[in-house]
This record gives sequence, structure tokens and C-alpha cells, in this order.
Amino acid sequence: MAREERPSDGAYYEQRIQELSQGDVFRDVPLAYPLPAVEIVLDPEADLGARQFLSGPFELGHAILLSPTCSMRAQKTGGYAHPVRILAVVRPLSELIEQGIFTSDRLGLLRKYDALINYMYLPPVEDLPESVALLYMSVTLHHDMIVGNRIIQLTRDGAQQLQRKLVWFSSGLLWPRGEFAPPMD
Repeated sequence: MAREERPSDGAYYEQRIQELSQGDVFRDVPLAYPLPAVEIVLDPEADLGARQFLSGPFELGHAILLSPTCSMRAQKTGGYAHPVRILAVVRPLSELIEQGIFTSDRLGLLRKYDALINYMYLPPVEDLPESVALLYMSVTLHHDMIVGNRIIQLTRDGAQQLQRKLVWFSSGLLWPRGEFAPPMD
């Protein structure tokens, strides 16, 4: 079977609906747990067995929503069913090239076919440079931490590519993009 090229750059993004959907891209997302800790916050009136919370610096950046649309949305009442969101960290491609993660061979596969199992290629848009979603590096956040920070949504072609990549990453099965029917409203 011949390799399937990824969608063209112009076929990835649109502004579609107000509600969040799988594949939405966000800015200013906490990209990891706040480590290393720079402060230990203790409640001086708490018992010795009380929990201690760590706080520290963490980086903000871009991320793409991985939570399935149908699992986030309330089916009968509208709105959202629960506040938990799973996102994949998105890093600028130039940064990963500088770190030596992508060689020229791998870069060609990524740009033409999006043919690297652990990553999803994202063309540039607005304040998102040419980037890669790190499918192996997810963060789980409360809805309120991302609402208002969406910069763009995936088109049907882009959403099909995301679902294709997620199936490939999690199962090792690489199906044609046309096999996927993401909800778009």
C-alpha cells in the first residue's frame, strides 16, 4: 500500500463552533507538572500527617486537545459532561530540529506524510509556528485552565488526521484517513 500524504497546510484549521472539540489547539497551557519545586507550602495548623503541596515553576505553551468530543459533551442537556481534559504538548518544530530529534530524513517524512508514529505534524497558524504534537506526552487539566485560550480548531481533514494518528500511536494500526468520521458540530 502506498503512503498516504497528510492533508495540505491549508486544509488543517478553521474557526467552527464555540464548544471545545477534540483537536482544538490552545495557547498558555501548563505543559507539565510544576517541577522542580521551589517552595513547600505547609499549613502550620495542620496535623503532622496532613498533606503537603509543592509549587514550582512550569512552562506554558501550546497543546492540542485529545479528549474525544463525545466524551466531553453532555449528551442530552448540552454543555459539558465533566471538567477533565487531556491534551498533548505541542512544541515548535525548529526547537526539535535544534535538539537533534529530527534528522533531514525524518523531517521529510514528517512534513510530507506525517509518518512518525509518536508525533503529529501541525502547520503554522496565527501564533503557532510549524510544530509537532508530542502524542506520547499528555497533560490532564481542568476545563477552566484552557477555556478562553483556544487559538484554532481542526477542519474535518485535520480531525481525521488526528484520529488516524491517535489510533496508530495507541494500537500500531495505521488506517486510511477516510476511515475516520470525527464529530464536527
